[in-house]
Amino acid sequence: MEDNKGKTLKKIDLSDLKFTANGKEYFVEPEISAKRFAVMQELEIELGFGVTYKKMFEGLGEAYELLNAGRNADAAVHIHQIREGIAGLENREFPIMQYCACFVNTKDEDRRDWDEKIMAEKIEDWNKEGISYLSFFPLAINMVRGLKVNYVQYIQDTSKKE
Repeated sequence: MEDNKGKTLKKIDLSDLKFTANGKEYFVEPEISAKRFAVMQELEIELGFGVTYKKMFEGLGEAYELLNAGRNADAAVHIHQIREGIAGLENREFPIMQYCACFVNTKDEDRRDWDEKIMAEKIEDWNKEGISYLSFFPLAINMVRGLKVNYVQYIQDTSKKE
């Protein structure tokens, strides 16, 4: 990992399958337990670039149609659900870091189990170390089915708009 004396963000050296964060050594290990795999599957939805936003957009479209049809109560339910989803994002860590916490482990960590507290501690270590969240994309990109394709499409779509 590049050391920059705390002035800028650090990047994970992708040529090495280990790095140090907050005094702890972490190892990138693509072998995972069934419990961790289940967590990863839940997070893959959020990592699919646009899936969450697409649902919000579709939900607003449905609410619009319901309002036009005079079904105000149904529209209010749709809008409320979208607001709740957005409010839940405020205190969330980046899903990419949560995803990587499934297969980036300390030496003594029990790889058979999954613990939300340990995940939060890992992310806290990574944040304290000043590791850029962008460093976690290459770690995850080969693990998430379809992420690479969606990421390339996202980049292409973004480039067209500029």
